[in-house]
Amino acid sequence: MKEVCKKLIGQTIISCQAYEDTPLYGADNMKKMAACAIMGGAKAVRSCWSQDIKAIRSLSNDLIIIGIDKVIDKTKKESTYPIITPNFESVKKVVEAGANVVALDCTPYETRGKDEIVALLKQIHDTYPDIAVMADTARVEDAKFVHDTGYVDIVSNTLSDYVTKSGKFDKDVVIEYKKQCPNCLVNAEGKIWDLNDMQEAIDAGSDMITIGTAVTRPHLITERFIKYNNKHRNK
Repeated sequence: MKEVCKKLIGQTIISCQAYEDTPLYGADNMKKMAACAIMGGAKAVRSCWSQDIKAIRSLSNDLIIIGIDKVIDKTKKESTYPIITPNFESVKKVVEAGANVVALDCTPYETRGKDEIVALLKQIHDTYPDIAVMADTARVEDAKFVHDTGYVDIVSNTLSDYVTKSGKFDKDVVIEYKKQCPNCLVNAEGKIWDLNDMQEAIDAGSDMITIGTAVTRPHLITERFIKYNNKHRNK
């Protein structure tokens, strides 16, 4: 097991990301957000795009950074192609920016099948043998597939809610990941809003937990409370 993976066991990873259409977009803001996460005790963050990763890395050499590179094609429907670190060029950007771990969408699509995923994972393994790989997946069978390649260190249910559309954390998915992927660590991610969700992720056997929106997307946190208030005051 890679040293960085050992350090991630039992950790809470804070996802520090912001899109162009939100007020917090920008490397300096993400650096401040990561600094807040560190102040709160986080030892690992997930960051998107090389400029943000570089800015966050300047805070600390000891901080574990799970790096991704989202490549969004607005002419395509999001569910039809990989967005998260879709190719080796994206991987290279993330690694050179200072990430210890590279996360990438390992879901098979019509536009990119299993053979292409295996080839990409092998290229990462051969080029960056010391960099850990986290496979973002949507289904248990996808996690099992990449687990069996031997090129992945961590499997994550990052994309499972896009399939289930449940809108809440799914403990059973994480339990199945643990069963089907015994040679990988398991990251629980998605719809973890409160301490009850976190407890479910721990009870499911997750090796680490990633929290994003509940901590680092103020407009969505606000929206959640506003909707609840409006709904329950207008009964």
